[in-house]
Amino acid sequence: MKKLIYLFLLVCIAILPANAKYINKVVKDSNLGIKSTLSIYVLNSDSNKEIYKKNEEKLLNPASVLKTLTFGVSYKVLGENFQFLTKVYKHNNDLYLKLSGDTLLSSKDLADLFSQVKTKYDTTKINNIYIDDSIFNKYYPYPSGWTQDDLWPYSRPITPYIIDNNTTEIAIKRSSLATTIDIVQNNEYKIPIINMLTLSSKDKEKEPLKIERMYSNESSIVKFSGTIEKDTIFNLPVVNPEINFDIKLRKALDKNSIAFDKKITSKQTPKEAILLAQVGHSIEEISKDILHNSDNFSAEVVFRTAAAKHINYIHSATVQDSIDMFYQINSKYTNENLKIVDGSGVSRYNLIDAKTAVEIFNKLSKETKLTSLLASADEGTLKDRMSFLKGNLKAKTGTLRDMSAIIGTLKTKKNKNVVFCSIVQNSPKRKAILKNFENDLITEIYRKY
Repeated sequence: MKKLIYLFLLVCIAILPANAKYINKVVKDSNLGIKSTLSIYVLNSDSNKEIYKKNEEKLLNPASVLKTLTFGVSYKVLGENFQFLTKVYKHNNDLYLKLSGDTLLSSKDLADLFSQVKTKYDTTKINNIYIDDSIFNKYYPYPSGWTQDDLWPYSRPITPYIIDNNTTEIAIKRSSLATTIDIVQNNEYKIPIINMLTLSSKDKEKEPLKIERMYSNESSIVKFSGTIEKDTIFNLPVVNPEINFDIKLRKALDKNSIAFDKKITSKQTPKEAILLAQVGHSIEEISKDILHNSDNFSAEVVFRTAAAKHINYIHSATVQDSIDMFYQINSKYTNENLKIVDGSGVSRYNLIDAKTAVEIFNKLSKETKLTSLLASADEGTLKDRMSFLKGNLKAKTGTLRDMSAIIGTLKTKKNKNVVFCSIVQNSPKRKAILKNFENDLITEIYRKY
């Protein structure tokens, strides 16, 4: 029996591609396959020949690796020269501010926008100002499958009302005599806060800082609790993005001496309205937040904005429109090979195998300039990793509790172009160990293939 097993193993090794044995040794030496689940696939993107595979069709959670695929689809739909343009239109002395899903829109941009308006239109004639927020649905701030740990204050609600990153600065300060703790908000937008913070002392057990909405995730009241040792400043997601946007819009009007004290409501822009002004950012600018910084909010917004174009703006795009777009564009690979429910990879409901991920990534890379937008070694989420591969490696990582993933493209030492994906899940190992395994895997591919 032992002889048969040994013979079987020899046959398996013999049918591996010539250099796959080196990759196989890295996988075996890691011991990750004993208690963890691995899905690995390595492909020569020029010849379309497999280099290595292990559990390549095992469905696992991709985490933020999914951003590479959903952004790639969005990039294909929107186009390489797409601009997220926030525009002001005029119709019968009513102004329409049309939102675009620009995640980089700032208060300065808004002030510049109305400065342009003032040069083209007599603003003393303004009757009403409306906000056209029809780009995508605003009533479902978080996708399906996001857990309590993923929600506010850890993630900003997904909304078309975006200004200054939808965050506000919060300062926690001890009094001069260190007897009380104050929570200071210097911005015009204020979060209603219940301050339950206490000073730390030798006689008191320390409690971690906790920030939570009172009553529910829809409540605008926020409670701070825990013990504080030192002054702290941090950014917190705004509780109500629409109110925050309204405040900053009125500030932009004031800065341009445009008097307007009526209520600003939402309304779709009439087709016959005349464009007065626009400001915006390119898809390449926004891609850095997604592909380098792994920003969940930007990934979700861009995914829905692309869906709006895909359905030709017939209605406000939904998460389901985004998912349908993804499946349609990747129909060759999406039968039972994956399940996605968001654009960022946050949801534990997302499932994909390494082979499907590589095939979709390879296809999108050949159809667009997706690869050029990815972080190289020692950049973005690859900071302090594989610096010797700078310029040869372009990749995106993914990390959730007890799992790690990476997808990308690599020009090897022998000048071959390789596409790879590795997903390690249900691992008791520390994150650093999982990342080191990825480093070893990629290094061996570079050296031996």
